Amino acid sequence: YHAGLGEEKDLSGFELNRAYLGYQFRLSPTLTGRALIDAAVSPPETFMTSQRREVYLKNAQLTWKDKGFTINGGLISLLQFGLQEKFYGYRYISQTFQDLYKLGPSADLGVTAEYQFVPWIAADFSFTNGEGYRNLNKDSKYRCGLGLTLNPITDLIFRLYGDVYQQSAIDGENISDQKTLALFSGYKCKYFSLGGEYNYQSDSQFIEGNDCYGYSFYGDIPVCKKWKIFGRYDNIDYNKREADALYPDEMLITGFEYQPLKQIKIAPNFKYVRVFETDRSQNERGYFAYLNILLQL
Repeated sequence: YHAGLGEEKDLSGFELNRAYLGYQFRLSPTLTGRALIDAAVSPPETFMTSQRREVYLKNAQLTWKDKGFTINGGLISLLQFGLQEKFYGYRYISQTFQDLYKLGPSADLGVTAEYQFVPWIAADFSFTNGEGYRNLNKDSKYRCGLGLTLNPITDLIFRLYGDVYQQSAIDGENISDQKTLALFSGYKCKYFSLGGEYNYQSDSQFIEGNDCYGYSFYGDIPVCKKWKIFGRYDNIDYNKREADALYPDEMLITGFEYQPLKQIKIAPNFKYVRVFETDRSQNERGYFAYLNILLQL
């Protein structure tokens, strides 16, 4: 549930943002499979507008894991921001930076491979269609990515990721390959967690010179056994701005999380968003109070 504050006082209502239904199975000690259906709201036409619910097959994959190698094939969950999402831990309140600002999909058709060299260093490679699980790509465009994850001590983790998304010229238009770079670092112990990431995407949407870049910081502090205080701050900027900008340029979230049972999380929180106008001379601000609930069986 959300309710607008101040000038946004007329914006309020109940939402059901997403529901998953899935099945996992084991074929052998090294081979497993997964199928997952995702019922989620469609991408918004404008920020904070209501949309119809759409149902997708998000995962239909096989996973082979043995001797430090992990290979996934099919309609798979991707590695681009999976570590950040797991560290962040509040996906039911808001997506992580790359997911929220559409720098890359969370799942796609293709193959990923990971190798754990030693306990503190791992590398991964992905070769996918690039368009995500909402679209079935039948052309010859692919997205290739490489990642490196370092865990030098138990509580500290670093990740470097980069990819190139190929595109072909259309009717003589000036088309450029899209490139993405992501840096992440996080520290988590029993007293607090703190993570930060920087993301850069050049020639976004295959438009030459259309670069976007920004950073996100998030963390939490356990105050007692079932309560946490959490917070997050995002800032993103663009070299070019499309006329129908959908997402905020700046966002702040802070609140409490209460977990009465292992399967239930309840989070009253406050959100501030700022969305720039197209001409970059004005901006709109919004203040909202939220109550988010997660049920995970």
